[in-house]
Amino acid sequence: MVLQGVHAHYGRSHVLHGIDLALRRGSLLALLGRNGAGKSTTLLSIAGLLKPTGGRVLLDGQPVESQVPEAIARRGIRLVPQGRRVFPSLSVQENLSVAAQARESGRKSWNIERVFELFPQLKPRHRQRAGTLSGGEQQMLAIGRALMGNPEVLLLDEPSEGLAPLIVAEVAEGIARLKAEGLSILLVEQNFKLAMTLADDVVILNTGAVALRGTAAEVQAAPELATAHLSVI
Repeated sequence: MVLQGVHAHYGRSHVLHGIDLALRRGSLLALLGRNGAGKSTTLLSIAGLLKPTGGRVLLDGQPVESQVPEAIARRGIRLVPQGRRVFPSLSVQENLSVAAQARESGRKSWNIERVFELFPQLKPRHRQRAGTLSGGEQQMLAIGRALMGNPEVLLLDEPSEGLAPLIVAEVAEGIARLKAEGLSILLVEQNFKLAMTLADDVVILNTGAVALRGTAAEVQAAPELATAHLSVI
């Protein structure tokens, strides 16, 4: 997936200023920056929930930026939004079932049992209403629901937000397994150390523009550069 010169506005407010990034197939790219830097807006623009006002979003070389969110999801881009947003009145199993989409080719198709293998905590709660789950379990369910659409690209917006360290480690383990299985992942994350343990590549935004890019190893080798664009490391 490639972004070429993507601009986005909220009304008259110009939020993204020509974002360029490339997510390599089967890799994890961490998109970092201070609050308000444009990270979540970038994900929304990719997913079609906020229409870019300029630039291109390419999946397998084909533009998707003008398509509606449902069409973009069918093309293989799935968003796990900040705040999880599971269906609280539906059971765990129902949350997963409503998101199921057949896969035409490629990697092994996702189903409910495969989600339970990734996040075993969900299986004994399969009949439990999602609204009664813990925050960590809801995050696992939100990721599982996105996977049921058999994505080519998974967009994760702040998956560790509000979670206890032990639960963060469990969610991170699941994300690492997904990357190892060849899923392309664009991760927005405030937890710098967590992002560095998962990322192959890093892009840091500052006021809606790319301020720094490199491999995770390059960014870790020059922490003073990242510090200049991040609130806390």
